[in-house]
Amino acid sequence: MKLAIYGAGGLGREVYEIAMRRNAASKLWNDILFIDDFSEEGDYFGTQRVHFESLLSCKESYECIVAVGEPKSREVLYKKLVDHGMRLTKLVDTTAIISPTCKIDLGVIVCEFSTIHTYVEIGCNALIQPFCDIGHDIKVGSHSVLSPFCAPGGGTIFGDRVFVGMKSALMEGLVIGDDAIIAMGSVVFRDVPPLATVVGNPARITRGNDDHKVFKG
Repeated sequence: MKLAIYGAGGLGREVYEIAMRRNAASKLWNDILFIDDFSEEGDYFGTQRVHFESLLSCKESYECIVAVGEPKSREVLYKKLVDHGMRLTKLVDTTAIISPTCKIDLGVIVCEFSTIHTYVEIGCNALIQPFCDIGHDIKVGSHSVLSPFCAPGGGTIFGDRVFVGMKSALMEGLVIGDDAIIAMGSVVFRDVPPLATVVGNPARITRGNDDHKVFKG
């Protein structure tokens, strides 16, 4: 079996190194490569990058993971993989601490030095970046992204396609609606409605993000 990482940008390279550490410990894959639809096929970052279509004739040999940071883009690529019958996997760094009581769906990536506490549920294709502390009984929706050093309190419920910025803190028991964006460094004391962007301490809804993208350009 081989691992294909869908996305060859900065996050993709980080995920590749997580996969290399995982493979050194567990010998899960014979090869690890990138899927990149925007660059020529060939040598890249010590391995190969290929176009998506190049894998379809041998898809039974691959497991896949999505390595982009925009929640909506994560969903698009995840659905593309599923629609074409590609096998999804999950990837957990060797340094992460994972409670045996938590549930982690396919497509999830848990990066280095993150802690997932008791009875946490992480939906499909979510991304937990380095040094996150995911408190007890939290639910993370599908395709959501929790950035480095974020610390949600126990019992928080995140909807689908939520983005939580670096070093954000959330009070326990909150509900964060689908497609919400929490800007980096925010301190959240109240529920966040769907599609809202919040920023600051205390976090407040802000305007001026009509296209609702996390990363511009």
